[in-house]
Amino acid sequence: MSNITGMFIIGFVIFVGYIYALLKAIMWGHKSQEEERLNDPELRNYYSRHGMPDHVDYDGMGNYGRFPSNPYEKKSNAKVLREKTKRNKVKSRQI
Repeated sequence: MSNITGMFIIGFVIFVGYIYALLKAIMWGHKSQEEERLNDPELRNYYSRHGMPDHVDYDGMGNYGRFPSNPYEKKSNAKVLREKTKRNKVKSRQI
C-alpha cells in the first residue's frame, strides 16, 4: 500500500467520523429542543386553553385571515378601474 492510499483511507475514516458526530449532535439538539417545547408550561397551557393544534394560527381565528375566500376569482376590468379611481380620489383629497 502506498503512502497516498494510506493517507486517503485515514482521511476518509476521519471524515466519516466527523459526519457521524455532526448528525448525532443535530439529532440530539432537535430531540432536546422538542422535549423542552413539550414540557414548557406556558405553551402547554396556551394550546390546551384555546384548543388549537395549529402552531401557525396566531390570532385564533383559523385560516380566515391567511387565505382569500376564492383566489381564482377574477375581477372584471371595470371593477378594478373603479377601485383604482376611488383610491386615487381619496389620495388627491388627502393631499
